[in-house]
Amino acid sequence: MYKIIADKLFNGEKTLEDRVILFDERGIHHVGSDVKEMVKETFRAKFLTPGFIDLISGIGLKEESLGKVEGNDLDEATNPQTPELVALDGINPYDEAFPKAVRGGVTKSLVLPGISNSIGGRGSVVFNFGNNILEMLIKSPFGMRFSVNTEPKETYMKQKKMPVTRMGNAYLIRDALFKAQEYKKNKKKFSLFEESLQGVLDKKDKAFFSSFRADDITTSLRISDEFKLDTVIAHGFEGDLVIDEIKKRNVPVAFGPIILAKETPELRHLSVQVPAKLIEGGVTVALVSGHPYYPAEFLRLQVGLLIREGVERDRALKTITSVPATILGVEEFGRVKEGSKCDLVLFNGVPWETKSQVEKVFIKGKEAYSRRLPM
Repeated sequence: MYKIIADKLFNGEKTLEDRVILFDERGIHHVGSDVKEMVKETFRAKFLTPGFIDLISGIGLKEESLGKVEGNDLDEATNPQTPELVALDGINPYDEAFPKAVRGGVTKSLVLPGISNSIGGRGSVVFNFGNNILEMLIKSPFGMRFSVNTEPKETYMKQKKMPVTRMGNAYLIRDALFKAQEYKKNKKKFSLFEESLQGVLDKKDKAFFSSFRADDITTSLRISDEFKLDTVIAHGFEGDLVIDEIKKRNVPVAFGPIILAKETPELRHLSVQVPAKLIEGGVTVALVSGHPYYPAEFLRLQVGLLIREGVERDRALKTITSVPATILGVEEFGRVKEGSKCDLVLFNGVPWETKSQVEKVFIKGKEAYSRRLPM
């Protein structure tokens, strides 16, 4: 058993002062005032939070410090419809980005295939710490990546095949979903293609629609309505322009990365004001890194930008803790409470400030990072 004495604890819902936490590898056993209990070691934290969760990431699929071929398994850009793919089969657990993410307090990621294909494939939820991918695995497959943006057009225009327009892209998504519906009614012969889409059609899995522009967001919403999908809008850089449509469907937005160079027209509206407006308008928002386009290690700094824009501090911290945990269906990982198996991050200051440092990280009750020790 270990003890943490925290000056402040953000428990996934609100910030509390002067709390003591007892935990081990089985989970969290006590959250409250100090108790007399034999412990192996006691730690102190200025600020204690749940481990941060990155809801949209390519970590392990597109590795750091490697070239365009070796270490890049993000996009299977040979066929625009690839629902059969599973991120777990491409993740390299020895990607240098994993320990860096943990150093930044990011302990879990939803790793999704890239956005080059109209349907990119299924994701995997993993711990960012472990000796191998089986040890890191939380659940897989989870989440189907749909891409409603310019990327599929640009990818397949070079190959002179569909899609080269937004119409063609939407058609390919509908075509696959219709085929999967018909397959369900009359399964004469097993097909991994159609079988892979059954989870989203049955609402047992979530559909992640990667859309930047407002018109692409509404296309994603229309397709979701047609097939009654449980949808998350990924990125959503013009989401504030269609906030009413998002809100009335109760669709969450996995927004980000906020810190991104505006290299394409799709990014021209991107600003920190957009997620702030979405939150103010009643939309459920999680902040994401979109790693490697923004390093997962610095996910928490985006929270500081939200706070700067007037978002209440606890509400901002929820965007990388309890909100993504709920979307992923792993609520216990987003809240520090008795009985949960939440990871723990100890800070020497407030988490959203650049001068604050992560002192220690505990994942599954084990020390995964210590600032006093080499990585």
